[in-house]
Amino acid sequence: MTAVNSRALAAEAKAAATAAAVAGSNWRLTWDRGQADVFATGGSLHNLVFRLDNGCAVAPLAEAPWIGDPSVGTDASIPAHLHQLGGEWACVPFGTAMVDPLHHGFGTDNAWHAVEQAADAITLAIDYPEHHPIKSLERRLIGVAGQAAIAIELTVEARTQCILPVGLHPIFRLPEEGRGMRLDPGPFVRGYTFPKVFEPGVSRLRPGAEFTSLDAVPLAGEGVADLSRPPADLREEILQLADVGGCVCIDYPDDGYRARLDWNADDFPSLVIWLSNRGRAAPPWSNSFRGIGIEPVNGFFDDTGLAFHAPADLALGRQFHAGERWTTHYRISASILAAPQHEGPTA
Repeated sequence: MTAVNSRALAAEAKAAATAAAVAGSNWRLTWDRGQADVFATGGSLHNLVFRLDNGCAVAPLAEAPWIGDPSVGTDASIPAHLHQLGGEWACVPFGTAMVDPLHHGFGTDNAWHAVEQAADAITLAIDYPEHHPIKSLERRLIGVAGQAAIAIELTVEARTQCILPVGLHPIFRLPEEGRGMRLDPGPFVRGYTFPKVFEPGVSRLRPGAEFTSLDAVPLAGEGVADLSRPPADLREEILQLADVGGCVCIDYPDDGYRARLDWNADDFPSLVIWLSNRGRAAPPWSNSFRGIGIEPVNGFFDDTGLAFHAPADLALGRQFHAGERWTTHYRISASILAAPQHEGPTA
């Protein structure tokens, strides 16, 4: 049995154990090429396992090692989404915004309810507070029959006219020490590092820098880092790519597979890449989390307070109209790693 297959099978076994330990209800999705859990908190996707054409099982998304730890789950000082960090969820608004006190939005830290459910699909919804400019969110997750893929649909209903940053938040796993990874976002116009030091004493990228190639991101001192092959000796970093094409391929050459995220680039024209490689010491992190957020966004990083740092031509959010129902589609998939070239989006 290969190492990647062993890890994926272990993820399957762990899913049942963690399901009972995480606050709120959980639901299980199964189809002929995969399975996943959906947590009520955040309406989030977890424990995603795909079966490839060769029968190998792979688990492309990161999951925090503290999920299910009672000492974390009962700590009210830790935001609910950090209790179960990992997997994938939607952020409305994305990051920190004045209209919503919760980082990544009300829907991230509160329980969703099931609207419709089948073995291979589920529709979830959450109502926002009456004072919020957003009225409700709805998510539909569907295991794609015959494919190692899950299709996701997000619908946002606006209560009042507003401009809000919006984003998606899948976190892919980092390879084990000594194993490789290649990150290919396709062509992009320009990249930006975080305007300030992201994690003081840990982050090494030069704040407020621009770049045009992911393999040459400026460091704070001399030299550059190759973020096309993360973690690139970095521990806690965040950067943003502008005008991306709506597809990212994440190759795990030592494990023999490619993970892929497809989305509508008109809905999310930028991509935030968050690398966390045991870089945060505060609870619940305790220098234990490893993952890479591949986050399509319409906004500038994860705080509207940083907007004055943004380039003049960068979209800072989506304009919603009162009563509007806006729907976007995206997809996470995996395949046997064969061709090294980047392919266009399929979403």
